[in-house]
Amino acid sequence: MIDKNQKSFEYAAVYLLDNPYCIDCEYDYYIPSDLRKDVCRGSFVAVPFGRGNRKQMAIVVKLHHCPAFSDVKPISEAITDRAPLDEELLELCAYMKEQYLCTFGEAVRCAVPASVLGKMSEYYSPTEKPITQDSAALSSADLLVYSFISNVGKRTTGAIKAHFGASAEDSLKRLADKGYIQKSAVASGTVGAAMRKYYSLAISKQESAKILEGCGEVKLRSAKHKAILSVLSEADKEMFADDLCRAAQVTTTQIKALCDKGLVAEEQRRVWREDHIDDPESVVVPKYTLNEEQSRASQQIKEALCENAPSALLLFGVTGSGKTGVIISAIDSALEQGKGVIMLLPEIALTPRTIQIFASLYGDRIAVVHSGLSAGERADSYAKIRSGQARVVVGTRSAVFSPVSNLGLIVIDEEHETTYKSDTSPKYHARDIARFRCAKSNAVMLLSSATPSLESYTKALEGKYKLLKLKERFGAATLPEVKIYDMRREAASFGNLSPLGSMLKDELLATTERGEQAVLFLNRRGYNTSVSCKSCGETLTCPNCSISLNYHTRRGNYSDGFLFCHWCGYKTAMPETCASCGSEHLVKTGFGTQRIEQELSELLPNKKILRMDADSTAEKNSTSEILAKFRAREGDVLLGTQMVTKGHDFPEVTLVGVLLADMSIYMDDYHANERTFSMLTQVIGRAGRAEKKGVAVIQTNNPDNDTIKLACKQDYEAFYASEIRLRRLLVFPPYCDIALINVTCDDENQALRGAAAVRQEMNKLLGTEYTDTPMMVFGPFEAPVYKVEGKYRMRIVVKCKLNRRSRELFSRLLVDFGKNNRGRNAISINFNPTGL
Repeated sequence: MIDKNQKSFEYAAVYLLDNPYCIDCEYDYYIPSDLRKDVCRGSFVAVPFGRGNRKQMAIVVKLHHCPAFSDVKPISEAITDRAPLDEELLELCAYMKEQYLCTFGEAVRCAVPASVLGKMSEYYSPTEKPITQDSAALSSADLLVYSFISNVGKRTTGAIKAHFGASAEDSLKRLADKGYIQKSAVASGTVGAAMRKYYSLAISKQESAKILEGCGEVKLRSAKHKAILSVLSEADKEMFADDLCRAAQVTTTQIKALCDKGLVAEEQRRVWREDHIDDPESVVVPKYTLNEEQSRASQQIKEALCENAPSALLLFGVTGSGKTGVIISAIDSALEQGKGVIMLLPEIALTPRTIQIFASLYGDRIAVVHSGLSAGERADSYAKIRSGQARVVVGTRSAVFSPVSNLGLIVIDEEHETTYKSDTSPKYHARDIARFRCAKSNAVMLLSSATPSLESYTKALEGKYKLLKLKERFGAATLPEVKIYDMRREAASFGNLSPLGSMLKDELLATTERGEQAVLFLNRRGYNTSVSCKSCGETLTCPNCSISLNYHTRRGNYSDGFLFCHWCGYKTAMPETCASCGSEHLVKTGFGTQRIEQELSELLPNKKILRMDADSTAEKNSTSEILAKFRAREGDVLLGTQMVTKGHDFPEVTLVGVLLADMSIYMDDYHANERTFSMLTQVIGRAGRAEKKGVAVIQTNNPDNDTIKLACKQDYEAFYASEIRLRRLLVFPPYCDIALINVTCDDENQALRGAAAVRQEMNKLLGTEYTDTPMMVFGPFEAPVYKVEGKYRMRIVVKCKLNRRSRELFSRLLVDFGKNNRGRNAISINFNPTGL
């Protein structure tokens, strides 16, 4: 909203969207009088920056009369086709810059999709100055570049360099300096609205009938023209062009001819490119008749919504207790009060079924936001939300930034999941963003999980969150029987070398024989986890990363495979001999989902096996297709990585198998026990969710581990009491904060020197200006995977309490390192990372 008094302001303070952190601050610009009507707080503008006055995109954060410097450049243009950010989102961007030490531009790019925000593109075009005799200083390469631009017209720098190579940049500079070409920058890169043509009768049906009978004023000789009028006369409403062409068996040219005669009316309408099902009414939505426990929880959420004050609630219930029913009841209450809702899910794998349910319940009032959308779909979702047409937003982490008007409720389902934390700058947690937005909007934040994060459950016990408990499974469902199976005796006692233990095999055979379904979990994709030489012991590693290559098979052929790096995507053929010693004795070890899929096919030859991992779900909509097949009983066993463990509700699943239950227990990370407990509890909860009794088989080499035993009992409170005691003794979150400082470089020696320099500067600051800021500093030391994509990674771990002073210290490190770093080192800081 543009303030009527803003025209009196002569200057604007802006943040440039592409500045590095070390120079990311407010810059003052003069507002030319002809632009003042279009420049407001939150609007996007193009400004000249630097000695070369390169035009960059910026966002206005302040309007004022007194610039900090006398020599102020003018704003080049107001970018009016981008809607300004509102006050709440502007404050959110400022909050993120302060909390996560990101740039303001990085925060803005979280709030506005790239397909909506676009970018500044540089173009070169010829001037009117001709090439003359005095242009002898130009080289033949310069003349070729000039000829190209003159012939084809305006072109971007990238297009010219793609045609002539990187050396074209020197030619462009010489041509521009001599005035033969000119450089301009234009805001571009946005995705336009999708429009559809609709047709209807421009005359009455009576007139149409007369024309078809040959009695009207207009005579139609063409049978095709008559067919168009006939179809439109019978239609109850206007018809989409493709539907009309199909029904009348005509072309758009023939329809246009009737428009020119004034018989048919054409109308263009915007249509939403949406990731929805085609027929929401065809979806069978579970009936959520709340039981007494659910009704109490629902009533408390409704009361919180009616208070019109910020509040946070934690819905803690065992798997299958009907948390979804309570959430839908809360959403209904928010919508009844005219409030908007954001519903967050941890994985794209969970969105298809949720979208189907929500589309059936709320129709066109929902919008979907996740990384799997096309640029057009993302732009349309943003426009639909901003216009107020979408009142319920369903999506993954990034959906928390949706510009929902009159926001009343943010739901974070499976709130313990690590996917809610971003690994790229800004390294935010969706829970923190939700808490900030709810505080600003007087909204309710509802967290939901069967295994809440220790941080959230601690806040609930401390009274910062209101705790709502669901202790029993919904309806006639009961918790499954859990069997812990010791895999150590398989080889010795039964001679079984397969990753599938004898107990799990027997249960699979019995379950599928009864016509019931099974879910198997293994958090390793591929066929084998490594390949090594039996002669010299050398393991085949990625040339770009310090990690072994995995062996993958090609689709439909287990005997044909290749080596693949899960970190950088490097791919190479399987060698016939060892590169170190020339031996032919290469052996594949370990196992992944592809090998288990093959063994299941041999064990259950007449049953359908579905595999769901990063390889099988690479194509768009493949996740929803696999889940739809399994739900429709087109699959007997669903095998997958962690995407099969959370949130799914399959009534016919009575068996769950975990192949390597202790795989994550021994990670060098304080989250290890929590992650293992959560994963096992969630996957066990997929069995027996309807009337049929479920069974879970947990294969492990450590059956006496307390975390595994507590997960099998589904006893979260006992696990919490044990784990929080350990965290308190060792001083880990929630009893401190952790800052992870990463230094990366493609030169190993520079990475080592850079990390040492950061530690030295940190010691200096802590010993002088920040003696009031207690910290425990560890390192520098190598990252667990030392080299990734050709870059060496060093890290420093800091235990501290995050507050204004500690963030100020970390900000100083980033700014000083950015300004003084003459090498190729890059530094980043991640607060409370999901892993060490």
